[in-house]
Order: sequence, then structure tokens, then C-alpha cells
Amino acid sequence: MTSSVLWRTRYQTAMVEMTKYTRYMANGGLLFTVYFVVLYGLVVYGRFLDQLNPDFPGNLVMGSLFILLAFYRSTRTFLVEADQVFLLPVLPDLANYMKRVRVYNAFYGLIRAIIPFLAVSVLYVRTEDTTPVELFVLFAALSMVGAAANLSKLEGVGHRIVLLYATGAGVLVMLGMGLFSIVVTSLLLLTIYLKKQDQLPLMDWISLEQESRDRFYRIANWFVDVPRLSTTYKRRRLLSHLVEKIGFDHKRTFDYLYLKQFIRSTDGIGLIVRLTLIGVLFMWLGKDNAWLVTLAVPAFGGLTSFQLAPFTRAIDSHLLTRLLPFGDATASKRKVLRLASFLQVVILSLAGFILSGFATVFVGAIAALVIGEYYARKK
Repeated sequence: MTSSVLWRTRYQTAMVEMTKYTRYMANGGLLFTVYFVVLYGLVVYGRFLDQLNPDFPGNLVMGSLFILLAFYRSTRTFLVEADQVFLLPVLPDLANYMKRVRVYNAFYGLIRAIIPFLAVSVLYVRTEDTTPVELFVLFAALSMVGAAANLSKLEGVGHRIVLLYATGAGVLVMLGMGLFSIVVTSLLLLTIYLKKQDQLPLMDWISLEQESRDRFYRIANWFVDVPRLSTTYKRRRLLSHLVEKIGFDHKRTFDYLYLKQFIRSTDGIGLIVRLTLIGVLFMWLGKDNAWLVTLAVPAFGGLTSFQLAPFTRAIDSHLLTRLLPFGDATASKRKVLRLASFLQVVILSLAGFILSGFATVFVGAIAALVIGEYYARKK
């Protein structure tokens, strides 16, 4: 199999898989909530820009964007686990395949920079004296950071090197020397080019592909069941210790199992923390509008309640939980979902009231609890 045939086959297979799950996601009921949150964010950001003080340090925001973009690295290699055996005989002849993978990931890094740049550039032109040429240079430099972040992962270049160059470019932008940022980012790409690998690192690239697919499947799993998903767990000793205080009783076995999985899985407490922080940020941006703050509570509360659906599947699919009399699994599941929904609503409501002072936020809290109860009863 030649490099071009291998690339074409693997790329088409991956796109078919992504298209299939994307279609499922588009047909999911959660999409309406996502649309609402996006529109809500646009309205809040628009109001923030309308009230923006011309003395606002837009150069600091643009410079910070360089650093933030460098933190995220995502690569696709389109290799599978079986390739560690079947591609060994032709490994020296896959230089063209490596080139196509590099081009794809560099282009993906460039595309990833477009939306953040457009969002920040609107703020930047309102607060800084700039020209179309400078904006183009900033976009080119930011795109290089996105491309370099992806390519550095392919070539095994340390993430700290990307962060160092991106920080240097960001500092130049903060100091009002944005035109020179492209020099720093060009040196970053040159560094990665000089460190590129001559022969395909098979095992490393297979691991990178698995990591990237897991990330996509985890997002798709919010909308539809994904059988290929591998769940990530963290110990979280303090919270685990609190759960272990549940008394030994076979009727409370599922209480223990679900709570334990909830606090350790990225689909449980990690999801709630992320969405709660985003919700608080949205409320801070729209704190002058009572309705925006009020609607943020049911919007993010409902989004969380819907996405908490997958976190019990690993236990539900285990044979023992279906054969042995461990108690009422449905009741325990609902108990965990209600507890999670209640705690998040309390945090969002208090944050909204403290930030805005509007008592109507508690109306949104009641709506969020109703939504949470609806999803809890569906499980």
C-alpha cells in the first residue's frame, strides 16, 4: 500500500465516522440548548462591547490569546492500533504520508485560530490604534501558533517550547509591538521544522490518534451513545473519602457506586465544574441585564443535567449490577443527579445574585431545578 492510498483510505474513513456522529449530534435534543447558549453568549458579548471603555487594555486581551491558543494541542494521525504490526514492513516508505498528516494538522491549527481572533479583534480595534496590515499580521502570527501547537505534538517537541515562543509573541503584542510578533512565531515554526522526525514514530502517532478520537467521542457522547469511548478517571482522594463514609448496606450499594464514579469521572464532577465556571463568566459579562443573568441559570443547569446522562453507563453495563440484588439502581441514579443539579443551581444562583443583585435570578433557579428533575426522571 502506497502512502497516498493509505492516506486517502484513512482520511475518508475518519471523515465518514465524524460525519455520522456529527449528524447524530445535530439531531439531538441538546442542540437546542447549545444554540441557546451560543446566542446568549453573542448577546452578552455584544452588550459588553457596547459598554466598553475606550481605555480598556485590548492589547492585553489580544496578547493573552496567543498564550491561551498555545495551551491547546490536538492532532490527528489517522493510524489505528493494528498498524503497529501491518505498517512495519513499509515504515521507511511513509514519508509522503507523514507530510500529508503534517499539512492537515497545520491547517487545522490555522482554522482553530479564526473564531477566537475574530471575537477578540472586534474588541481590539475599538480600544487600540491599528491598521488592516497589523490585523493581518496578528492573524498570521496567531495562526502560526495554532499550527505550531499541533505540529509540536507530532514531532515530539516539548510543549514548553511552544508556550515560551507564544508567550514572547503575546508580550510583544501587549507592549504595542504586534508587527514583530510574526518574527517570533516564524522562529517557532522554524524550530519545529528543524526537529521534525525523519521516520514515522508509529507507536507515538497511534497514541496521539487514540487521544484525539477519545476527545471527539467524549463530546459526541453528550448527544448520543458512543460505544468506543474510553472514560478517564481521577482519584480525588478528599471527595472519595467523603463518599466512603456511606454506611455498609446492600440497599445503598448503588448510592456508593454512582457517587464514586460521579466524583472520579470527567463526565461527572469535571463536567459540572467546567460548565459552572463558564456560566459564572457569562453572568459576569451580562450582569447589567436582569434577564440575561436569570436565563443563564436554567440554560447552564439544563445543559449540565442533559450531559450527565452517560456517567452511569460503565456501571449499568456491568453484568454483576444486573444479576445481583444490589438495591434500586434507578432511585440511586436519580438521587445523584438531583444532588448534582441542586448544588450547581445553588452556586449559579448565588453567583448571579452577588454579581448582579437581581432577585429574579432565583426564578431562574426554580426553572433550572424543574429541568433537572425532568432529566432525572428520564433516567
